[in-house]
Amino acid sequence: MEESNDKKPWQNTIKWEYDSARQREAIYKQTLKNIAANKDAQQYLREFQPSSVKSQLSSYAWQKATWLVNKGQSEWCMEFNGLKIPLAAQQCLGNIQQKKLFDKQCLWRAEMFQHPAIETTADFNYWEHNILNCPFIGPVSEDDVALYIQFLKEYLGENLVFLGSWQDYNTYNSSHATVAKLMEKKDDDEEGNNEDEYEEKAYDDEDKYDDEDDYDDEEGEQDGSLMPPWYLFVNQHRGDGHYLLLPDKRQEKEWFYSRKAHTEQVDKAVEKQKADPPDKRPFLNLFKKEEIEYFINQFEENSEEIISAYTVHEKMYRDPDEEGMYWVKEAWEELSDCFEPFPIAAGIADWKKALIKTAKQWTNTKLARALPMHYDEYLFRRSAGIAGPFDSKQEATYRRMADNYKESILRGRELSGEPRDLNF
Repeated sequence: MEESNDKKPWQNTIKWEYDSARQREAIYKQTLKNIAANKDAQQYLREFQPSSVKSQLSSYAWQKATWLVNKGQSEWCMEFNGLKIPLAAQQCLGNIQQKKLFDKQCLWRAEMFQHPAIETTADFNYWEHNILNCPFIGPVSEDDVALYIQFLKEYLGENLVFLGSWQDYNTYNSSHATVAKLMEKKDDDEEGNNEDEYEEKAYDDEDKYDDEDDYDDEEGEQDGSLMPPWYLFVNQHRGDGHYLLLPDKRQEKEWFYSRKAHTEQVDKAVEKQKADPPDKRPFLNLFKKEEIEYFINQFEENSEEIISAYTVHEKMYRDPDEEGMYWVKEAWEELSDCFEPFPIAAGIADWKKALIKTAKQWTNTKLARALPMHYDEYLFRRSAGIAGPFDSKQEATYRRMADNYKESILRGRELSGEPRDLNF
């Protein structure tokens, strides 16, 4: 049978597990066969009780098979774990530059800055994903690194905003609705802004940079914004909040033209659907408990047995009580390489919160130690003319998105009877 080119994502995993099991079984059997045929080994084994020999050889053969088959995967995992802090330190250098890029974005939108590498607002999203090679922001300085190390010591929450991104101007500095704002509003409504419930959050409950009420309005931050804490930290220590007060003159102009192109695309899609109407039936979704149990009860002959097995599986792997311990388990994992005396986070009565905070402090301590070395590597790359590291697939994706957005603006200009350029 020919192998299908339309492989499902999980098929490689299933094949790997199947092949691995066959390899382990083959090694297991061959090991026992080799030992049985080895005269020296048999002479050695006569010194032990026969009842223990069979079980111990079987155990050894199976362990040996596991060692050999899993060696490559284990080496990869060890390498990955060893690279977590170096990669995170490298990311910290990028975070430093993200603030500089955001300030440039504020200037560009206010039409106070120009550069050939920026043609539309979407180009800032592109440079966000190639930040260490951005040509129009200043390089990382020793003062930048020192300030970021101070930030790591003082801030123990997440560096990125949930559902946001570093250059998400409309979330951080506009009145426009965004997904991140809607998610934040939903969370506030559900919590009722209850201070006690807020204190139950497993992160940042005591950190002043994550409390939106602490934003300094004189620096330009607005109550309820989702500004990354690193941006706030820089603004408070360097007085850079004035960039947030600059007007956005560019976006509405872009949107005026891009909407015309979008309308044209929608009209074409509508005409296409008239000729080939889409299937309006809902998608089958067998992920929720109610939907799974309904399906089993309706169409399975041994429904009670299957639901019983399903219930056991859910209890084993998706126990709500276990899910509540997710961040605690993550904290234990983060502390697994802490082989030196390290203080437990002080002033927190709940041991789980204290553990989570301690793990964050340990991670930030490792980052602060690693940053100077990676800053030296950054300087070497710059002096040697070597490009900074970036994810080439992400970079290509955001380049394509920026180009598509630019094309929609140019098409909108054409539809408006205006020149096909960006001079507006």
